[in-house]
Amino acid sequence: MPFDALLLPLLVKVAAAALVVVAASLAAEKAGPFYGGMITALPVSTGPAFVILAMEHGDGFLADAALSGLVGNATIVLYLALLVRIAPRLGVVATVAVSSAFWIALAATLRSAVDWTLPLAVLLTLGCYGLAARVVSAPIPADKAARVARSRWYDIPARAGLVGLLVATVTTLSHSIGPAATGIAAVFPIALTSLTAILHPRLGGAVVAAAMRSALLTNPGLALALLTAHLLAEPAGRAVALSAALAVSLSWAGVLLMWRLRRPVQAA
Repeated sequence: MPFDALLLPLLVKVAAAALVVVAASLAAEKAGPFYGGMITALPVSTGPAFVILAMEHGDGFLADAALSGLVGNATIVLYLALLVRIAPRLGVVATVAVSSAFWIALAATLRSAVDWTLPLAVLLTLGCYGLAARVVSAPIPADKAARVARSRWYDIPARAGLVGLLVATVTTLSHSIGPAATGIAAVFPIALTSLTAILHPRLGGAVVAAAMRSALLTNPGLALALLTAHLLAEPAGRAVALSAALAVSLSWAGVLLMWRLRRPVQAA
C-alpha cells in the first residue's frame, strides 16, 4: 500500500480529532460544559473516517462499516455514563484508566458476542440508552474545591499536540495488532478521552461529568446518522448516504441546541 494511502487517513484523523477537542475544551471553559460535551459528540472526527472509507471501498463496505459503527456507538453510550459517575470521584489518571479499560473490555465482548444484524444493533443501542439514562439520573456531586482555568499562550498548541499524539498512537498501533483488535481501536473514543484528560485537571471532575452527560444527549444524532448511512449506502450510493447521515446528525444537534436555549425562557 502506498505511503500516502496510509499517511492521509492518519493526518485527517489527527487534525479532525485535535480540532474538535480543542474547540470543545474552549467551549466548556467559556460557555459551560453542555456546549463542550455537545461539540465533542458531533461526528467531526468520525465523519472524515467514513468519507475516506467511502472513497476507498464500495457501497456495501460502507453499509457494513456503518452497522459495525452502530454497535460500537452503543459501547460509547455506556462509556459516557460511566464517566459521568466516576469523574467527580476520581483523579484524572484513574478516570481515564478506568473508563478506557471498561470500554476496551465492553467493546471486545460485544464484538465477538454475536453476528450483528440491524435489528440486534438497534435493540442493543436502545438498551444502552435506557441503562445510561438510569445511571446518570442522580445529581453530579460538586468538586471539593472550585477550580479556575488559567490561560497560557501554549495551552491551545499543547492541547492539539496531546490529542494528535493520542490519535496517532492508537491509529499506528492498530496496523500491527491484528484485525480483531484493529476493529476495536478504530472506534476508540479518542476525542472524549482527550477532552477528559484536558478538562479534569483544569476545571475538575464535576465539569467533566457535566460535559459527558451533554455528550450523551447529543449521541443519538450519531446513532441516527450511522443508521441512515447503513440503510442508504447500497440503494442510494455512498454520496447520498453520507450526505443524508450528516444532515440527520446536524438536525439532531440543532433541535437539542434550540431546546437548550429555550429552557431559561420557559423556566422564567
